[in-house]
Amino acid sequence: MAAADERPVEIDKRDIPLSGGRTLRVTEFGNGSIRLAVRAGSPYVVTSLEQIDDGAVLKLSPGREGSNAHRNWVRDHGDGEEAARAPMV
Repeated sequence: MAAADERPVEIDKRDIPLSGGRTLRVTEFGNGSIRLAVRAGSPYVVTSLEQIDDGAVLKLSPGREGSNAHRNWVRDHGDGEEAARAPMV
């Protein structure tokens, strides 16, 4: 049994190409956990996590297309000038 601070053994890793040059990487670990990584230019945020039937559905939003993620990232990491123009919703 692995100690709590040890990383679980990686079983498999797959890259799924997405539009716009993005890639979704799904990594499966020996303890049953799954890691999702989106390789893209925009920050992503978790917008919902639902338990449906016997599975889980995770929704990520790319900080544009109706999301506040990009505005919030600019507000928190910007130089202040752009943050002042971004409306708080």
